[in-house]
Amino acid sequence: MSQYQSKSSYYEVRAEVRSNALAGKPMPRSRPCDIRNAAARREIERRRIEREARE
Repeated sequence: MSQYQSKSSYYEVRAEVRSNALAGKPMPRSRPCDIRNAAARREIERRRIEREARE
């Protein structure tokens, strides 16, 4: 499922990636929303496993 991303945030991310590449720095960290989404997926999976263990 694709996620809507505004043009301005797309340009912001691309500019950060390009500037880091030119400076020889590692790739940028994940965005805060990516970190929140990953935490939510982990929590959902943990609850699913707990529910299956009780059954």
